[in-house]
Amino acid sequence: MNVLWIVHYPVYSGPHNRITLVAPLLREQGVNVTALVPRESGDAADRLRRADVDVVELPLGRLRNSRDPRLHLRFLRAFRRDVRRLRSVIRAKQIDVVMVAGLANPHGLIAGSLENVATICQVVDTRTPAPLARMMLGLVDRTARVVVFGGERLITHHLGGRKIAPEVRVVRPCVDTQLFTVSEKRRTATRAKLGIPLSAPVVGTVANLNPQKGIEYFIRAAEKVFAALQDGWFVIVGQEYETHAAYAAMLRTEVEAARLPLDRVIFVGAATNVHEYYPAFDVKVIASVPRSEGTTTTAMEAMACGVPVVATDVGAVAEVVRHRETGLVVRPLDAGALAEATLELLRTPQLRTNLGQRARSAAVSRHDVREGAREQFAALRAATDAHRFEEQPA
Repeated sequence: MNVLWIVHYPVYSGPHNRITLVAPLLREQGVNVTALVPRESGDAADRLRRADVDVVELPLGRLRNSRDPRLHLRFLRAFRRDVRRLRSVIRAKQIDVVMVAGLANPHGLIAGSLENVATICQVVDTRTPAPLARMMLGLVDRTARVVVFGGERLITHHLGGRKIAPEVRVVRPCVDTQLFTVSEKRRTATRAKLGIPLSAPVVGTVANLNPQKGIEYFIRAAEKVFAALQDGWFVIVGQEYETHAAYAAMLRTEVEAARLPLDRVIFVGAATNVHEYYPAFDVKVIASVPRSEGTTTTAMEAMACGVPVVATDVGAVAEVVRHRETGLVVRPLDAGALAEATLELLRTPQLRTNLGQRARSAAVSRHDVREGAREQFAALRAATDAHRFEEQPA
């Protein structure tokens, strides 16, 4: 089986990470994955290639979260050209299944349908505005064989009680629990590299610097935590985007305005070795805002490292970070709630230890990459089976 997995974003993120993780295991099942990404500035193509994934780069437009009509006009003008290019790749690679990450970019579904191959739509988050999502689901209804959602709550968010023709499946993100693991050695080495004392309480977040991740709430919570624990340190691991430069600048302004020593908030920047940072944390915070989130792989990564998570109740995050089982879940857009939950864990070592141990166990049993690859293979097989059945003469 040959699969073309289309991700419309040039910066490495959740869908690219999933390809990196499951592609080798799918290859063992006879499934060859080709990742298709835009030919733009970004690290996705290089990181996928370093993971030994076959990559195709094309000029590929995408819908933007912008009121600038010029961007949307450019997208529409290039649409037919983009579909033609995708069809050429499908033919050249002898693709059996086209999988498209995200609701807002329909090129792949249309190209796959025109080339008469099975198609899968992967719904990863809640970002697509409701009117556009309803319109796109109409297209998905007509072109896809299977729709995979990152969590049950994403199904409810997008479909409600609506029935659609494609088979609906839950295929969650996953984590390599052999790479992401409890490690005192990594904890010591990373803290030494960052200049953080071994005994200091450390609160960290791993998220690219874009508004949907709510990092300003992390910083505001950090100010409150530091007011209570003067030896606290705060670490932000994540890439900055050219398109979100103003947001990154705003975050640094927040830090400067907060009652925090500047050296206690560390912006690490982009890191391909994030598995080395989690063990240095005592608490991992997910401060995402309601407008866009899925099931966030970083929760599973932290859990696999035995680090309890404080997370906002957005998207399907609470299906992974189970309240008082593997972490604490709080309302979004509330720095006070984030700080209160974080302080509870920092002040209660036994609770922190218990949640961390259960988090590791849950990551291994529910979210390991082998389970993710199994779910992915089942979805691919369901799509090809449905396509063959539909193509059979009556």
